[in-house]
Amino acid sequence: MTDAIDDDEDFEELYGAWEPTLYAAAMADDRYFGLLIGGPRWDDPYTIILTRDAEAQTFSRLDVRRELRDVRVVPRTDDVGEPSYVTLSLNGDIYVISPKGAEHSIIPGTQAESDDAPEILFSSILPVEDQWLVAGSEGFLKLGKGKSWQDVSPHLPAEYPYKMPDWTITGTNQAGDIFIVGTQAANARHFNLYPGHPLYRKDMPDEERFELKKKLYAEMDSYPRLKTLFTGRPGAWKQQALPDRIARSLPAYSYVADVESDGPEADYVIGSDGLVMKGSPQAGFTDISSIADREKNFKDGVRWRNELILATGTELFRFDGHFAKPFAPKVKMRSAPFVLQPSAIFVQNDKLYVFDYGLRYYTFDDQGWNQYDIPKELSQRPFKGGGDKGSP
Repeated sequence: MTDAIDDDEDFEELYGAWEPTLYAAAMADDRYFGLLIGGPRWDDPYTIILTRDAEAQTFSRLDVRRELRDVRVVPRTDDVGEPSYVTLSLNGDIYVISPKGAEHSIIPGTQAESDDAPEILFSSILPVEDQWLVAGSEGFLKLGKGKSWQDVSPHLPAEYPYKMPDWTITGTNQAGDIFIVGTQAANARHFNLYPGHPLYRKDMPDEERFELKKKLYAEMDSYPRLKTLFTGRPGAWKQQALPDRIARSLPAYSYVADVESDGPEADYVIGSDGLVMKGSPQAGFTDISSIADREKNFKDGVRWRNELILATGTELFRFDGHFAKPFAPKVKMRSAPFVLQPSAIFVQNDKLYVFDYGLRYYTFDDQGWNQYDIPKELSQRPFKGGGDKGSP
């Protein structure tokens, strides 16, 4: 699209309403954090990057015409001064936001560089020393920076009928071990009825073709989605066992969401279907969750005051070592929507932080809950202006 759109209503009719959410966050300490704010819009990717200095009571805003997927704090040489953040787009852009401004780079050979490049959908990025570890679909797990990148994925073969794994970086523990997950789904190509397929016939009647397609799709859906957990560092990965309900899931929504350290010798791995595993990369992990929690899909967790706090899409829980019990006292909301929608949780300086999709965040300490709203002007989409929607 190169022509400017001068009418907001026409723009929203074409692309859909701008309904931003606070969907990702990263905290450097109790003073600084970074947020990703955006919303799905048909063929119009757009993300607002907000960085916050709580002491100075200021926000800084950067707008990019990209769909961003992850944000992390770049480690500082010391704990003094404003931090930098790194974020990754769906198609392979990398943005580094620092006190000096924003720096944009592109992973070579991706659709961020050329529309003719293979389609790789990126999910996560992690600073590793002075480089980036980047994960995505089609077996993409590479370490590098600028123009120099190398494949560092562990050996995980794609046996029939599965695709190459989609990689996700779950996080790190206090010892610096990285946790990654490979997800493998059945390759739709094996189940599409096309010329060259063993069951395809050019003279096949329409009704027979329709029934055969249904049969092939049903067969594809019968294959579980495979998930494999690895820990370690680039070039030195170790596979870890997952419960079968996660490792071979039907239906396909199960996931590993987060890792949280409880000191240097114990880590928690959490995820869907009530998953809470405890252990270490060296000794392995044991599922310590209860059957009663299998309907809870955990998406984030933190250690706070010797407790493991867990978040689903609508609620907080305290994990007592076996059961997840609703967090009390409940979050007190000053304004609509009157439902909790955690997008990320952190602990800083003995205070619990809960970032919410509803453009707000909460803190909890001995004084109770406090709500902080993101100023509305910081989430508004500047609709007018046109220009090339592909520009960063």
